[in-house]
Amino acid sequence: MRKTFIYGLMALFATVSSALGDIIITGAIDGPLSGGVPKAVELYVVNDIPDLSIYGVGSANNGGGSDGEEFALSGAATAGDFIYVASESTGFNSFFGFTPTFTSGSMGINGDDAIELFQNGSVIDVFGDINTDGSGESWEYLDGWAYRVDETGPDGSTFVPTNFTYSGRNALDGESSNATATSPFPAGTYTPPPTSAIPEPGSAGALALVAGAAVLRRRR
Repeated sequence: MRKTFIYGLMALFATVSSALGDIIITGAIDGPLSGGVPKAVELYVVNDIPDLSIYGVGSANNGGGSDGEEFALSGAATAGDFIYVASESTGFNSFFGFTPTFTSGSMGINGDDAIELFQNGSVIDVFGDINTDGSGESWEYLDGWAYRVDETGPDGSTFVPTNFTYSGRNALDGESSNATATSPFPAGTYTPPPTSAIPEPGSAGALALVAGAAVLRRRR
């Protein structure tokens, strides 16, 4: 019976942790076309999501802190999908050759702005420091881009600069399309971490499993 309790708790933990990591911020771009477009964030869908409306994005501009969720996603998504939320569609389509999934003025980002990803109003992933103007910082992407390192994320509400690679400032200057750019935005190339239902030993999840199993045993 004890094993049954523990396995049941593991399954519960796996379900909760999966739900909290079903979408990941994988990229941000501040483009070179007139008006600084395309301006967009790329998201990766880890697991099937029948209702995207519980997720949303927001930008934190010029180090001014969080503005909260500014745009809610909609519809459904399948594991492996990439979602693009752009400030507008014309420049995005011209540069990338396809239409963004969503458009929202909240993604009118410059290369010094942070981006937050929300689930049910809580931050589950972030790119950039919401309390710091990114100009001159290691994560600046002015007229360029940032892209998540494979098998990292989501990072919760704490930005991890080393979990992204960067084109460098002005890397897209003078470019007219991503396909011909010298340093193209690596759209749709992110690889997620391998899934595992059992948390690493010593992790918060593992400790929670042990504590939960102990409580269940005492109740018997």
